[in-house]
This record gives sequence, structure tokens and C-alpha cells, in this order.
Amino acid sequence: MKKIIICLLIVFYCSSSFALESSDKVSGLSLVACLKIAIENHPSLKKSKGAVRASSAQLEQTKTANRWKVTLTGRTNYNGTYDYWDDRYHDGSLGVNATKTLYDTGINRLNREIGAEDVRSAIESERGTQITVAAAAKKAYYDLVLKILNRDVEREKLSNLEEHLKTARGIYEVGNSSLVEVTKAEADFASARVSLLKAENDILVSQEALKVAMGVTDYDTFNLVIFTDMFLPQPAGEIEQLISIAMADRSDYRRIISAIRRRELEIKAAARDSSPTITGSIGSDLSKREGTPSTNNYNFNINVNIPLVDGGMTKAKIDSARAMLEQEEAEEESLRQTIARDLRTAALSLMNAIDRVKSSEISVKYAEDNLALARGRYEVGVGSPLEVSDAVSTLATSRYALYQALYDAQAARTELDEAMGHLPPELNIEGNM
Repeated sequence: MKKIIICLLIVFYCSSSFALESSDKVSGLSLVACLKIAIENHPSLKKSKGAVRASSAQLEQTKTANRWKVTLTGRTNYNGTYDYWDDRYHDGSLGVNATKTLYDTGINRLNREIGAEDVRSAIESERGTQITVAAAAKKAYYDLVLKILNRDVEREKLSNLEEHLKTARGIYEVGNSSLVEVTKAEADFASARVSLLKAENDILVSQEALKVAMGVTDYDTFNLVIFTDMFLPQPAGEIEQLISIAMADRSDYRRIISAIRRRELEIKAAARDSSPTITGSIGSDLSKREGTPSTNNYNFNINVNIPLVDGGMTKAKIDSARAMLEQEEAEEESLRQTIARDLRTAALSLMNAIDRVKSSEISVKYAEDNLALARGRYEVGVGSPLEVSDAVSTLATSRYALYQALYDAQAARTELDEAMGHLPPELNIEGNM
């Protein structure tokens, strides 16, 4: 297969500020660079990171429940008249008290495990968002590449029709053709110019879509250099093996497994709500009244709390947690089916696109030969101008089909990686993730 290399300068002119650091001078963005910007700047990832921090902070709060709590209290009081100060009516105190839960039948331990599952779920959610954002940015990047290639096809088509127009005029000037042939060539050339303008506009639209996929909406004027090889990606492996990998790697499947474990822990924790708890406290209090000696008091307390009747609250909590567990288990089974379907669909799409690429390459070769033959026949007077214009259109259509198949293959491979729960391999190869 003929390797197609693009090195094209696209200039963005805008008035707002770029989301990267102002010291960064963006002179060119490869696919890997676009993926990095998307991972660093997309708003949905900032939201996911916030959810991870919130879950971690909540877990830390849970861990403090059974730790020592120490309080310092102070008091000053005056019971005399307002207009005359008398030390005999003034007193004050200062105390320190420490409390701790001594026994709670393991409720705090279960709550810590529940909090840990929440943190794991938030981390998996963040990872899943990274994969989704990177996949969208990669497809948007290749869509822009496709639009650039299509623009190049329109340029080639315009150049071919311009050459045909010159030939038609030359043949007409020597009297070997009619003015109708020249007029037809001019009309085809004008139509090709309109198509080129549309292709250039499609590039601008794709540029905006890529910026949105990268999470970059405010930026300074900068040059975006798209350079890549539109190549065939690796085909998919055995479906059953891919499904097995996806079950281990997909963040949404890991998240649902974590949710199931969380519900199981909630059932255990709810069952212990009616269990006894023991708390202890120790403290010291120093008090002083003017004109009298100070007194120092110490206290030590053990409190046992045994719930007798809770009005059915414990049973209701257990029933609620069990119902949620059944929902999570049903969702896990549904997700298994969805993963298998996604993988099979992406694998079939990739296979189909690869087959179309191979067929399109042959079609392009035939179309190139056909155009050369039609030109030769027309120049020697045995062909018609319609053959040339048809050959030009056929070559353009063949190239469109080839580039579309290449894009479809890249999109299908991206969807396959996403369905397996993997970041684009370009990031992994670079060793940046």
C-alpha cells in the first residue's frame, strides 16, 4: 500500500486566549500532542478529578470517627453588680476532656471499607473519562486529516480538469473539436472550484470539532500542524480473548464490581446498627474563685449504649441495601452483554474497513490508468471529452473511497480500544500514561 504522508500547515486566527500555559509556543501538534492536550485540559476530566478528591476526603472523615477527640474548654463568670467590680463575685475554670469509641462491633471498619470502594469507583470513573476523551480526540484528529485529504483530492481534480480545459482549447483552436467541448470543460472546471471551496470549509469545521474534543475553547492565535500517516491499524484478535481482556480492564466493569462489593458491605453495616457500642472519656477541670483556693477535678467515664427498639430502621436499611445489590448485579450482567456487543461490532467494522481499503487501492490504480488512457485517446482525436471528465471524476471518487476506508479503519480501531478499556496505543507507546 502506498504510504500517504501529510505535512500541512493550518492557521487558526482567533482573538481569545489559549488554554495552555502562556509560555508554551505551539508550533505543531501531532496526534500524540492532541491527545495530551485533551487529557490535560478537557473539563470532564477536571470534574472527575474533583470527584476522586471528594471521595478521598470523605474516607478520611470516616477514619477519624473512632480516634481520640480532645477538647479544651474555658469559662469565666462574674455575678456582681454592673456598676461596681467585686473580685468575690468572679470565678473561672479551665478543662481538658478526651473521648474515644472503644467498641462498635466493627461498624467503623465496615464504613472505612465502604469509603475505600467509593474511592476506587471514583478512580475508575476518572480513568473511564480519560479513555472516552482520548478516543473522541483521536477520532476528531483523524476526521480533520480526512478532510485535508479530501481537500487534496479536490485540488488534484481541479488540476486535472484545468489541464483538460487547456487541451480542449488547444484542440478547438486548431479546428479539431467543437466549442461545445470547450464549454463543457469550462463548466466542469468551475464546478470543481466550488467543490474545492466546500472542502476547505469542511476543514474549518473539523478544526473546531477537534478543539472541542481537546477541551480547548479559548486560545491565542497559533499554528496547528497536522502531520501523520493515514495508515492501516492492526486488525483485531480473537473476540473471546478480547472480551476476557475487557472484563479485566474496562473501568465501567471494574466500577460495577466495586459497587456490588459496596452493597454487600452496606448490608453488613446495616445489620450492626442495633449492636451495642462502648465509649470512654477522661478529663480534668481546674476551677478558681477569687478569694478561695483553686480546685482540680478529674473524671473518667465508660458509657455503654445498647439499642433496644429502633422502630424497624435496621430492617429497612438492610432491605434497601439488598434491593440495590440486586440492581447492581443485574447491571453487571447487562454490562457483560454490552461489552461483548461493542467488541464484536468494532471488530467487524475494522475488518470491513480493512477489506475496503485493499479494494479501494486497486480501484485507485485502475482509475489512474483509466485517466491516462482517456487523456491519450482524446489528445489523438479518437476519444471524447466526456471520457476524460468521467475518468477525472472516477479517480476522485476512488481516492475519496480509499481515504474514507482508512479513516473508518482508524475510527473502528479507536472504538475497539475504547471498548477494551484501553487508552489509544499512541499514548502508551510514548510512555506518557
